[in-house]
Amino acid sequence: MKPVRTRRSRSPSRPPAGAASDADELDAVFALVAQHFSLLAEPTRLKILHAICADERSVTDIVAATGSTQTNVSRHLALMHRAGIVTRRREGSSVYYRVDSPEFVEICRNVCVQIASRMDAEEPVKRGLLDFANEH
Repeated sequence: MKPVRTRRSRSPSRPPAGAASDADELDAVFALVAQHFSLLAEPTRLKILHAICADERSVTDIVAATGSTQTNVSRHLALMHRAGIVTRRREGSSVYYRVDSPEFVEICRNVCVQIASRMDAEEPVKRGLLDFANEH
């Protein structure tokens, strides 16, 4: 009697051909997503986005709207500009910023709605979050 040859399955520790490049591509995508989400992890940046999500505003106006110092606001705006979240233009001695990534505004709005939905309806913070979400 002849021995029966069985098909050997691949070892689970060895990825199929092309899988390494797929995993590398996913790693790169996940790293970029994490970098973008990290931009939302700072309350001052959220305040800035809130201030400029509907309209372009000058740095002076953004400082007034956020209650932060001009140095702090400028630092955060520069970071968001480098990341492609906001654009800027100069007019005379003033610099104006606007959101260049509406997806960020949408993410912020969705998160605000989710957080507000978990809060007690009587809390003023909930009303503020829902107002923000409805405005934008």
